[in-house]
Amino acid sequence: MKGISTAILLFVFLIALNAQSPRSVEDFNFGWKFNLGDTPEAKSVDFNDECWRVLNLPHDWSIEQNYTTQNTSGSTGFLPTGIGWYRKTFIVPEESKDKLTFIEFDGIYHHSEVWLNGHFLGKRPYGYSVFGYELTPYLKYGTENTVVVKVDHSNYADSRWYTGSGIYRNVRLITTSKAYVPQFGAWVETPEVSSKKAVVKTFAVIKSTSKQKLTVRVSIKDKSGKVVGSSSQRAVVSGIDTLALPVNVFKPKLWDIAHTDMYTANVQVYAGSKWLDDYQVEFGVRTFRFDANKGFFLNGKNLKLKGVCLHHDAGAVGGVFIKDVWKRRLQGLKDIGVNAIRMSHNPADPGLLKLCDVMGFVVINEALDEWRKNKDKWITSRFAKDMRPALKTGYGDIYEEWAEQDVKDMVRSSRNHPSIIMWSMGNEIEWTYPYYYKMEQSNQGLGNQVLVEETGDGRDELKETAEEIKRWIKEVDTTRYVTAGGVLPKAGNMTGYFDVPDVMGYNYRAVNYDEDHKNYPNRFIYGSENWGTYQEWKDAIDRDFVAGIFIWTGIAYLGESGPFPWKGLEISLMDFAGFYTPRGHFYKTLWNDEPSIYVATKHAKKAQWIFEDGKWVDNRVRFWLDKWLFEDVEPTWNYEKGDEVFVEVYSNSPEVELFVNGESYGVKSPNDFEDHIVKYLVPYHEGEIKAIGKDGDKETCVYSLKTAKWVSKIKLNADRKTMKANGYDVVHVEAELTNGNGDLVPDKKMQLVFEIEGEGVLIGVDNGWDRNVQPHKSNQIVTHNGKALLLIQSTQKAGEIKIIAKAGSLVSNEILVATE
Repeated sequence: MKGISTAILLFVFLIALNAQSPRSVEDFNFGWKFNLGDTPEAKSVDFNDECWRVLNLPHDWSIEQNYTTQNTSGSTGFLPTGIGWYRKTFIVPEESKDKLTFIEFDGIYHHSEVWLNGHFLGKRPYGYSVFGYELTPYLKYGTENTVVVKVDHSNYADSRWYTGSGIYRNVRLITTSKAYVPQFGAWVETPEVSSKKAVVKTFAVIKSTSKQKLTVRVSIKDKSGKVVGSSSQRAVVSGIDTLALPVNVFKPKLWDIAHTDMYTANVQVYAGSKWLDDYQVEFGVRTFRFDANKGFFLNGKNLKLKGVCLHHDAGAVGGVFIKDVWKRRLQGLKDIGVNAIRMSHNPADPGLLKLCDVMGFVVINEALDEWRKNKDKWITSRFAKDMRPALKTGYGDIYEEWAEQDVKDMVRSSRNHPSIIMWSMGNEIEWTYPYYYKMEQSNQGLGNQVLVEETGDGRDELKETAEEIKRWIKEVDTTRYVTAGGVLPKAGNMTGYFDVPDVMGYNYRAVNYDEDHKNYPNRFIYGSENWGTYQEWKDAIDRDFVAGIFIWTGIAYLGESGPFPWKGLEISLMDFAGFYTPRGHFYKTLWNDEPSIYVATKHAKKAQWIFEDGKWVDNRVRFWLDKWLFEDVEPTWNYEKGDEVFVEVYSNSPEVELFVNGESYGVKSPNDFEDHIVKYLVPYHEGEIKAIGKDGDKETCVYSLKTAKWVSKIKLNADRKTMKANGYDVVHVEAELTNGNGDLVPDKKMQLVFEIEGEGVLIGVDNGWDRNVQPHKSNQIVTHNGKALLLIQSTQKAGEIKIIAKAGSLVSNEILVATE
């Protein structure tokens, strides 16, 4: 009898392989209408939206507008917010009457409300949550339906960084049977992994609108689509049930940062021979662990985390997630040697997490920047202390009602990503409890007295909240570590807050590593936020017990800045346009084994370093922000005769030698400099400055700059020659000002005018500068450091895109991109 049942199941499975899936997943991004302004009557079915703008999602209305100081803030990048409404009309076919239909949003910023055919579906205030609604009760079949979304971002200073405004992440329409796997309803755990075998346990939540005998089958497929294991289970489901389906996968291919092998768990639901649902999740097989003395291990191998913190905006395209834009950005980080990313300080877009899976980064996905209490927001300049108490708003306003659901949904929606190794509860929450700062500054032994004096009963709400959030996370996922970014370790040790996370992150507190490792020998420690200096990295590599660091930041981000026109912070490895900064070139020499060298210069009178009494001295007037800043050197050899020039050379070669027009200015080693940056003071002579990396008598790498003062050409370079005509693919066109020899002219600023013909849409221009407040949706841009960036997205029509740039009488080379 058992053999017959197995044979029947196999027969049903083979039929299903060739049948059309009962689950429809429709891209719901195209053909929306939008109006900026509060139009509450728009939720009505018979509202006339003919004059509204037609657009495709994802969409961020803030980045489309001009930078301004009117009703904006430095904290959110000097871009307007407001209230916006979206409407989309669609038809569900008659044959779907006996099915269920859902809409899923990957994120709306923020305070969204959704209606279908005039019926209110729900609200979601947190702008980074993935969520959905069932549409079935209010659908009309075979005729028009209208979904309406209100987005209320009227508070323009609700965050410490740029958020964007609108339906800025993807939307899907799901249709399936009445016995089905709900949103987030299937996940995979790998409790046993070896080179010989992995136990892959798939969990499936099954919902049914009526009592049914069901068979649930899971098939595990490798990246080629080959089935490498399967199992099935029968259940009588009335309402909701959760099934566990273990499968043995032999000789598994492990996911790691160098080989990102993935598997797919295909969950199918049957009632007899009727196929009811088909839900797929991608996952990876790997092991990871922290050791209190040796740091982090991935698949049994010790791995020092070379991490960066990332905000979610992408410069000229704002908060919207565009796969190709982020792929270019992540590749730039990977080429530097980055292997880890902390999503700061909110859950990342699902598409960004998938890129991390595919490209090979380990990830900390972070829930919140604020818990029960809000942090200060600023208007013009944090550094001018231009705060307004009325703008002390944020997640604390909704914590009590929404925090448990938001935290759990972060975990549910992204727990299948093999890249994620930790869930972060939050960041620097101590600043919202002033007694923590007083405890940090108190004399030894008086900290608990301060706590009692400040709270009355010695009860620490911060620690209790951390324990609450950790419990929520563990209720959903026990396979990963829980962490937090802490900034006041002395106080946190006194209250016990630093003992709550499984792994404790230290923000800018490397000075506490040794003492805390001694006093808390079982604590897992890493640098969760770090200045981008050599010392921060050295503090980690000199200590096996420090798992790694996360530089603040990997890529420049909008907001947390001021005064105008300082729109964002470029204290990063890459600027707003994705070009390497001097710090990026420097870290490439630290984090990349391939021989690397880079030269940057500055007029000696403007340099922060001076050569005095036979040694290099940092001559800056110290300001606390300087800890994040890097010497403002430039990629230029354009000076005047008689000038003295300060030169920095970054290299991972044992020694470097500097030449000016062939004349040597000596051999030096990065190890002879405390900051690992080789420094020279040389006279300017028109021609070439060149640095050579050396390993003994062997030349390992070369970098040079040439005098180039006059622009004679505009050079365009595209990162691809073909795109899919899908309305998503993007080509990045980099523009450079060059002389007749093709050398970059970094000191000239010219306004470029781009001309675009064919099946492409301009979605952004930028020059990478943190004080660039030119409109991003324009075809014009003034260069910075001789460069600019143009982003063109394909339409849904095949053809060709022609791109040229002009500046006065200069005309660039022509770029042709085919769309297929």
